[in-house]
Amino acid sequence: MAQLMAHRDSSGRSPGVAGVTSRLRQAWAWLRRAMELSRQRRALYRLDENALHDLGLSRADAWQEADKPFWQQPAEERRRRSC
Repeated sequence: MAQLMAHRDSSGRSPGVAGVTSRLRQAWAWLRRAMELSRQRRALYRLDENALHDLGLSRADAWQEADKPFWQQPAEERRRRSC
């Protein structure tokens, strides 16, 4: 019967809780980052021609970036997280 009981750590939680908590934190961080990227893309879209020129971007570049879905994150961020 003792073998059937779930093992608990010193905090009284079962081992799976830490994994679920970690996953929820990762999901929350990803969502916050996706929302921030969406805000930045909208701001880029609203820049005038002079500001875009200062950044070295064209209006087409700004439109292309602003049209990306919120879940699509820059490639360099994906590479950095996978290492």
